[in-house]
Amino acid sequence: MPHNASIIFVDDDLNVLRGLRRRMLSMRPNWALRFYESAEQALIGLEEQPADVVISDMRMPSMDGAEFLRIVATRWPQTSRILLSGYADEIAIQNGAAATHHFLAKPCTDSDIIHVAERGLIMNKYLRDPFLVDLLSIVPGDLMWPITFRRLHSILQFSGPSSHAELTDFANDHPALTNLVHELALREQLIPADSHPDFIKLLKILGIETIKALCVLWCELGQPSQFDGERISVDLHRPLVLGQMAADIARLRNLEPESVDQIRAAALLCHIGDIFTARVVPEKHAASRHRADVDNCDIISAEISEMGFAHPAVSACLCACWGFSHQIIENIAFHHRPESAPTDRSESLLIVYAAQHFARKAGVDGVTRAEKYDLARGFITRCGAAADWQVWERACIGKHVPLEAPKSQNF
Repeated sequence: MPHNASIIFVDDDLNVLRGLRRRMLSMRPNWALRFYESAEQALIGLEEQPADVVISDMRMPSMDGAEFLRIVATRWPQTSRILLSGYADEIAIQNGAAATHHFLAKPCTDSDIIHVAERGLIMNKYLRDPFLVDLLSIVPGDLMWPITFRRLHSILQFSGPSSHAELTDFANDHPALTNLVHELALREQLIPADSHPDFIKLLKILGIETIKALCVLWCELGQPSQFDGERISVDLHRPLVLGQMAADIARLRNLEPESVDQIRAAALLCHIGDIFTARVVPEKHAASRHRADVDNCDIISAEISEMGFAHPAVSACLCACWGFSHQIIENIAFHHRPESAPTDRSESLLIVYAAQHFARKAGVDGVTRAEKYDLARGFITRCGAAADWQVWERACIGKHVPLEAPKSQNF
């Protein structure tokens, strides 16, 4: 993270600000921190000197956090915007969702605030791209922050009997999502074919990040009321294949369940940006697919040519909004071109890249499509996986579940 990062905190409770100032200065002494008691004061401060990240409480007199962040979004679109809120703020949050990059539920710890600020700094890097800013500026609030995902995200931030009951209620309200989660657990052979564990058991088997990723996918694909693993759509089939392959490789590497969970989640969400742009700018999205076919080039080059950005950047930007970890975001951002990643050696990025590569080869016209992409041999070698690559490929292809009714894909 940059040492000179500029962070603004806004809260009308002076005692909260004093305590936060003291703790933040000790935990992140190299950050340039500013604290304001009202939205009006913060706006004056931003006029004098813009910030990389603004973190605002929801409930403030005169102007609430949602209204404040809408103004920030208009005047300083490249500033990352984070809202601290409670359950009682649901309606106001909905009104400000389009202007908010991330929600943090209260109560929260200092570490929670540090992590959300760091995710905000990641967002800020993406928001320097004017093409990406333009895309996000036209996104409807319910697409940027689906209500169902926000509900699950809030529940998962806490633990205890009440959270258990809320998760049960959530699963009862969305049985199709439970069926989707069940399908992935079956594909990875983590549960017997004839078993029907409940949502909470599946969460424990697959992990929190995987469940969040599946919920995001399901929401962005319109929350279909039914899910049948034998009649799966192309848009859901591909991320499930990627997630399964990535998890299988991670287990071959004997990684801990928590690492498997994060790697799987990154693989599941690699192409959420593609789904997103197809809904928000369908003409440009279609043009990029056409260019990839006509010019016989890789999809990243085609997307940049037609839209000014590529789907990995959109995917990573969205996942920063949705609170996924730095490692997941980096793996998503560089899953096509790992040699461009800031981390010289990353086992998790390597595994996500491998899953992407093997899934492409296993798909319809896989050999032809794979020829468009140079294998990142240098990165594979630096990560010490050259000798394992063919083993991974055989394991992934051997377990691949083909789509019953394949359709054209351009990944």
